Amino acid sequence: ATGPAAAQDFPSRPVTIIVPFTAGGDTDLTTRVLAAPMAEALGASIAVKNTDGAGGTIGTAEAARARADGYTIGMMPVGPMTTQPHLRALPYGPDSFDYICLAYSAPSALVVRKDSPFDSLQDMLDHAKENPGTLNFGVQAIGSIPHVAGLGLAEATGTELTFIPYAGSAPIFKAMLDGSIDMFVAHISFLTANDDQVKSIAMLTEERVSSAPDLLTAAEQGVELNFPIWGGIVAPKGIPDEARAALEAACEAGMNSQAFGERMAALRMPIAFMDGPTFEDFVMSEFARNETLLTAAGLKAE
Repeated sequence: ATGPAAAQDFPSRPVTIIVPFTAGGDTDLTTRVLAAPMAEALGASIAVKNTDGAGGTIGTAEAARARADGYTIGMMPVGPMTTQPHLRALPYGPDSFDYICLAYSAPSALVVRKDSPFDSLQDMLDHAKENPGTLNFGVQAIGSIPHVAGLGLAEATGTELTFIPYAGSAPIFKAMLDGSIDMFVAHISFLTANDDQVKSIAMLTEERVSSAPDLLTAAEQGVELNFPIWGGIVAPKGIPDEARAALEAACEAGMNSQAFGERMAALRMPIAFMDGPTFEDFVMSEFARNETLLTAAGLKAE
């Protein structure tokens, strides 16, 4: 059966969530923890499928071209949704999806060595302005969210930073400890797990983080910067309204579950639910902001 009658029966079979990264990472683990209570609320089983490669764009493209019936959805992170489409020609964009819910939003921090002379964002900015181009900023990849956050910092403050790419967070951490770089942007769980070796000089969040209430935000220090590492559930454009409503309700119920709350607490992530329309507006705003920053840096593809 097809059409309205089939949509009203949604779901009548299992749902698949595509994760565009390998198993075991934060996005994958968060998806799997959410899938169980979400399936219970939905009244159908949910399978998680990992389709990794090309910075998450292969799995995101797979979700975009899936049949628009609500049975294949994706847990899509910020990078594949709001930066990668600016860096290369891709078979999808933010308008390729129906938006179900924001599922996680991890606070990020501007991190320096524990023995760094910088104890505040202003300390770092003063040094950068007096010594332009001498501060090295480590990034996991050119065009990644930590890199875009650094571009945002440089643009907002009129400072010159040197961006150095590394193949992952472990090499960045090593480079910081040996003095090759001066700072990088990290997830708050990294900060708290390594607080004997690193410190935050600014949380890149709109408000202070409840799990680290003593850490000042960049905004409190005069610079408006908000660069969370987020992900949310989307579906191919054009799924039936009934399916979209059922998935959104199930996502909200799953995020309100005890199991999901405990997982987010362990990752030091606040619960960050947004309904579909709010999530869509948020993604479009992030997409436009990141386009501006990448274009100014000469990184936007022609």
